Amino acid sequence: MFEGLLDGYTRSLLIFAGINVIAAYSFYAPFKTGQVSLGQAGFMAVGAYTAAILTQKFGMPFAVALVAGGAVAGVVGVAVGFPALRIKGIYLLLLTLGFAEIVSVIVLSWDYVGGAQGFRKIPFNRYTLDYVIVIILVLLMLFARLERSSLGRAMDSIHQDETAAEAMGIDVVRIKLLAFGLGAVIAGLAGALYAHHATYMDSTTFNVMMGIEILMFVVVGGGSTFLGPLVGAAVLNMIPEILRALRDWLELVPVAWTNFFPMNRVYDFLHDFLDFENAKRLIAYGIILIIMMIVRPDGLVTRDSLRRLAPARWKAKHA
Repeated sequence: MFEGLLDGYTRSLLIFAGINVIAAYSFYAPFKTGQVSLGQAGFMAVGAYTAAILTQKFGMPFAVALVAGGAVAGVVGVAVGFPALRIKGIYLLLLTLGFAEIVSVIVLSWDYVGGAQGFRKIPFNRYTLDYVIVIILVLLMLFARLERSSLGRAMDSIHQDETAAEAMGIDVVRIKLLAFGLGAVIAGLAGALYAHHATYMDSTTFNVMMGIEILMFVVVGGGSTFLGPLVGAAVLNMIPEILRALRDWLELVPVAWTNFFPMNRVYDFLHDFLDFENAKRLIAYGIILIIMMIVRPDGLVTRDSLRRLAPARWKAKHA
């Protein structure tokens, strides 16, 4: 649908940003029941490798491989979710983190998918952006519907007080397992989309840092409403591009303005600090995150902020 309308660079930016939005919703699903998982990168890897094997090794259409990637990741998610039901807090973080590391080790030692050399020559899907947009729209409708449903209210109750929710007759085990499995399915879809756009992946692609970034998308955007993951992922994907643009603008500053002290020092510092290819960029990225957490500890989008924006409509829906 967007073929020919966007240049390759813009299209890739939108695709990876969209994949990050989908990955953020994979974290939001279990988080809605109070489960904080660092294993979403592992579920992305399961979906990515499942879909890539089906398309590259068996020649299946991408649409079939995409569904299969999400399904297999969901099955794995339910299997991981069973022991996860018995633990919470830091122990759940460690369990899901361990799962993600196990997946990385398996991929690293599995020669069928390239082992240490990585999985190469994955078929490129030229319509990935279309799939990304459709999946995001479906997720928005799903979670908007869920937020107003009895199931969504039950999930919120479990998040707030699991013991009280169980005393009220809510099937805590089933709902938490459903949320964990749904998050794994969504992560598997994101992984399959990533694999068929990047066309290469290895054991370091879906690493621990990716899991932390997915967590940050929801924390920054706000985990109290379904719009938070969308806003958080969009904002955090825009920051590196803004830093890149700032550095390009610096290069347009006339040389005469930077020939005297202290402007020459300031210019050199900013030029290196905003270098997109330089590790120093991550410092600026971290500073921005720290400021955001101080100013908006509950995230950029909260239920209170939505009430203020549309009080009448919100009250009608959430009365």
